[in-house]
Amino acid sequence: MYSHSVTLESEKCIGCTDCIKRCPTEAIRVRDSKAKIITERCIDCGNCIAVCRNGAKRAVMDNFNMIYSYSYRVALPAPSFYAQFAKGESVEEILGSLYAIGFTDVFEVSEAAEYIAEYTNQYMKEVKVFPVISSACPVIVRLIQRRFPALIDHILPIMSPMELAARYVKSAYMSHGIKQEEVGVFFISPCPAKATDIHKPKGLEKSYVDGAFSMQEIYLKVIHEIKNHPHPIKRKPTPGGMSWATRNGGISNIGIDNHIAVDGIERVIDILEKVEDGTLSKIHYIEALACTGGCLGGALTIENPFVSRHTLKKLIEHEEQEAKREQVTKANHLLEALPYKYNVSIVPKPVFSLDEDIGTALEMMEEIEQLYSKLPQIDCGSCGAPTCRCFAEDVVKGHAHVEDCIFMLRKRIKELSEAMFELTQKILPTTKD
Repeated sequence: MYSHSVTLESEKCIGCTDCIKRCPTEAIRVRDSKAKIITERCIDCGNCIAVCRNGAKRAVMDNFNMIYSYSYRVALPAPSFYAQFAKGESVEEILGSLYAIGFTDVFEVSEAAEYIAEYTNQYMKEVKVFPVISSACPVIVRLIQRRFPALIDHILPIMSPMELAARYVKSAYMSHGIKQEEVGVFFISPCPAKATDIHKPKGLEKSYVDGAFSMQEIYLKVIHEIKNHPHPIKRKPTPGGMSWATRNGGISNIGIDNHIAVDGIERVIDILEKVEDGTLSKIHYIEALACTGGCLGGALTIENPFVSRHTLKKLIEHEEQEAKREQVTKANHLLEALPYKYNVSIVPKPVFSLDEDIGTALEMMEEIEQLYSKLPQIDCGSCGAPTCRCFAEDVVKGHAHVEDCIFMLRKRIKELSEAMFELTQKILPTTKD
């Protein structure tokens, strides 16, 4: 069963329809003054979390205390995590504080990202289907599966930096005779989609990550330690990997000239539509990130994305200087030896098809078009669906009634009133007689 990290607290929902307008897969309806999530359509992008004024949408993350079920507890901070600290806290202090809050080890996802960049570069020399679409953002992969199934073959079949980092950590511990089940690996996530990717991984039989915690939760724990008990540690600079948190960050490390970098789910959809109709066939690579500003704009971040982008830029500049000063080289032979490609095919999961039978689907499409032509076509959302066309589809599928549209209801009431008036006129003379 498909596991979701975005959930709804009905008691907080007032049926305002803000969320239905922002969902990229039309996965939300308002029925009986409460929002409902159509689970098979949800891609856990977190847009609804960001726009809900009442906090009715939330991300379901793992309980932090689960780390104590493991003898060895390894934190995987996403590159965007460092950018949440805008008051001059150093990466060394941030990582040191992760030890203080309960982890026994830390491995930076940014280091794995640098290797993923190299593997992507190698793949681009062999591939024949263009453009290749980045797969690091799980929302994009799930969006393609559901809304653009024809583009499945364009997805980069390489695991995310998070997964490579987790696989490396477990392999490293096992190489020292430690059992895999003793090692817990936990991702500090900027978005709910990453948590979904752990419990229902894409392109992999299973995830090597054991849990995910929201960046907001870990930030509050870490900032407390930095203020009261700073624990800076020594580490190796990873300027290239850090940049993956921003739009254009991954591409800048891959070294592909003929590319597009796009962020924000609406802009991504626009680009994917152009890929689908063949107008971008000369582009070689598309870096697509669902959140505006990249992972810095994730629904589970703390800092304003514009502020965090500035913070990360300063950190990367510092990392580059440190890397030059220390003459840092990539010498992680165990990481280099690990498999990095998907071992399970990404399959289409179209949710916009009307019926498996083509004849039935065509009949339904004709009904939808006929009903849509009668609707006001202003996409007001008062019916509980995001658009009039979407509402027409709901009616034909039996999930809604025509009178759920206030304009159609008004028209129906007018027709009934006129019919009642005519009937009254016919009855009254008889009564007088």
